[in-house]
Amino acid sequence: MQHIKCVVVGDGFDNYKTTIIVNDTYVELGLWDTAGQEDYDRFRPLSYPLTDVFLVCFSLVHRPSFENVNQR
Repeated sequence: MQHIKCVVVGDGFDNYKTTIIVNDTYVELGLWDTAGQEDYDRFRPLSYPLTDVFLVCFSLVHRPSFENVNQR
């Protein structure tokens, strides 16, 4: 089975893994939260190796959420 590692940068959530079908092929999709708290800044890059996709997430109605993404 093919694996896709997706790291989410921005507002936090719980890590998530599921199996999806892409072009009739089963793919395991993992979403990895990068812990947006400043205490974890030095650990965040440890989740980056072998990442296939990065998602940048922020609130459209809360400007500081957008500004924080730039610092991550």
